[in-house]
Amino acid sequence: MKRKWSSILTRLFLATLLLVTALACPSSAQTLYERSLAQFNARAGQAATDDYTFVVLGDSRDGDETFAKALAMAKSFDPLFILHGGDYSSEGGEAETASFLALVQRTVPEIPLFVVFGNHEDRRVFPKEIGPYDFTLTAKRLDLTLVALDNADGSLRPPQLDWLRAELASARGTVFVAMHIPPRTDRWRGHTFKQGADELRRIVAKSRVQGLFFSHSHQYDRSEFGGVPAFITGGAGAPLVWFAFNGERVHHILVVRVKKGRANFQMVPIK
Repeated sequence: MKRKWSSILTRLFLATLLLVTALACPSSAQTLYERSLAQFNARAGQAATDDYTFVVLGDSRDGDETFAKALAMAKSFDPLFILHGGDYSSEGGEAETASFLALVQRTVPEIPLFVVFGNHEDRRVFPKEIGPYDFTLTAKRLDLTLVALDNADGSLRPPQLDWLRAELASARGTVFVAMHIPPRTDRWRGHTFKQGADELRRIVAKSRVQGLFFSHSHQYDRSEFGGVPAFITGGAGAPLVWFAFNGERVHHILVVRVKKGRANFQMVPIK
């Protein structure tokens, strides 16, 4: 009888603990994407329609100290949102993801942060804790559209390209596209993808896209792809490349200022 009552009391205690935790953290069941989307919609409703800023950074794995500095620097620009280009972790497990989320919450709790799926992320954890693999961020009031795709396996597949084509066809105003791995070009040869890259070039060349954002290579570089400004921004904390034939070995963020519908880009080194 004593064992029975002990078991019942233990279960009641655990149930009470779970209930208290749920009440204390009502958003705990939400993904980072869902929490950030609510913040984004609120901020987009208050931002100046003809002058706003957002920040792009990527590859923060194994570099929490630098990543915290990157977030603090991003915060100083009062951005509409922060876009993380992927590889927030080494393996993307539960513990690493929890650590990443805690750092973000400590440093920029009020700023929306969206994450592109990177090749170091875990497909079992990412959709539960971080967000969708592919997504479109839209602010009609600002005429802003950002389309993010998952090419972490080194390719863009026909269904993704069809979806991107449709999203860009319906987009108005200022448009951006992001994915983790850069496309293979004459300038970018290593750490790139080939499958779907030629079609991506054709799609963006016919679109309103003003900027393409990539990470994966731990450096900074600016180029063009399909006639569109294209950036590698992979310097938010991960160990920098040993050497760069093209680009700069620098920890950095990329500040994007949209003024009267036109985007300007500034790489800011992390001190």
